[in-house]
Amino acid sequence: LLVLAGALVAYAGAETFATESGIAAVATAGMLLGNADVPYEEDITDFKGDITLLVLSFVFIALAALLQFSYLLEIGLRGLVVVGVVAVVLRPLLVFVSTFGDRFTRGEKWFMSFVGPRGIIPASVATLFAFELRAEGLPEAANLLVGTVFLVILITVVFEAGLARRIAEALDVIPMRVLVIGGGKVGRALAERLDNRGENVVLIENDPTIVEKARDRGFTVHVGDGTDTEVLRAAGAEKAKTVVAATGDDDVNLLVAQLAASKFDPETILARANNPDNVDAFEELGVRTISTTLATAQAIDNYIERPALANWMGQIGRNGDVQEIEVTSEDLIGHTVREIGPELPDGCLIALVARNGDAEVPDADFTLQEGDRITLIGRHESVREAMSWCHPET
Repeated sequence: LLVLAGALVAYAGAETFATESGIAAVATAGMLLGNADVPYEEDITDFKGDITLLVLSFVFIALAALLQFSYLLEIGLRGLVVVGVVAVVLRPLLVFVSTFGDRFTRGEKWFMSFVGPRGIIPASVATLFAFELRAEGLPEAANLLVGTVFLVILITVVFEAGLARRIAEALDVIPMRVLVIGGGKVGRALAERLDNRGENVVLIENDPTIVEKARDRGFTVHVGDGTDTEVLRAAGAEKAKTVVAATGDDDVNLLVAQLAASKFDPETILARANNPDNVDAFEELGVRTISTTLATAQAIDNYIERPALANWMGQIGRNGDVQEIEVTSEDLIGHTVREIGPELPDGCLIALVARNGDAEVPDADFTLQEGDRITLIGRHESVREAMSWCHPET
């Protein structure tokens, strides 16, 4: 509420001194707040999202209330032709021109071309221009403008937004999924961390109460038994890069891991071991295992022996970050850490290099090769920028 009050005061104060300067003042205040080290940053961001959704919903309803259905009927077939030209000709042309180069694949460019629902901005601008046209004594032109714009919005929202997932699947641009079996406290906590990193997380859970809790937090949840091959397939196991068995039952976790390995072969399979005595049995079967008991003990030990590091690790995803990425950029291959270091973003370091299954802390003369996996540590934004440099397809 304090932030909202500050935004209103900034707007009103700026308007008092200079007409139409309120929006610029609020935007400036927002940039200053976003770059300031303030507490409760996540709470402020969530509140901002809720307020934005509420205001946009109100504005959209208010603008749509000014539209009469007769405007759409008057446009008729001409309006559909305009929608077709905008959606099928103009947008793809603009997308391909603005994304010229190798940063995006052809499939990603086509996806951006065909999924571009219009919304509040064109509706607001069209309504403003319509008022101006009516004031100039041109009501027919105003009706034509409003009707055409809202027809474009209606059709693109219904068809493009509604079919976005199917279009993405057809163009094969859906990012590889992280499949988490078990939506309990551990599964939800893991899903939240992965989601904050931008991963495409899907949960599998068969308890209705837990399903509801997970969906309330915004996660995609498939209802079913994670030990059922068809349930795994329906949840996207065939496209999953990582499968995590995180239930409270070790037998279920082991079975899920074995099914994922034998039927879907994702890059990474991890299983939660609730009983530390089961860790050896899991690993003998080739399942990479995380013991809940040992992980908790290690976390406590870190806070005792390495409190600064433990506190910093607890902030990963907010201020700091640690990421592992494969080296594919020609700018890095064949160069030493000494040469690469000055080129890294400020606040980012190469902490570890893995090659052929062995990991080591590199010295200044260590030469990177294609396929090396480097661990980057530093500020969140700096690490993300470095990841894009090391692996341009990221």
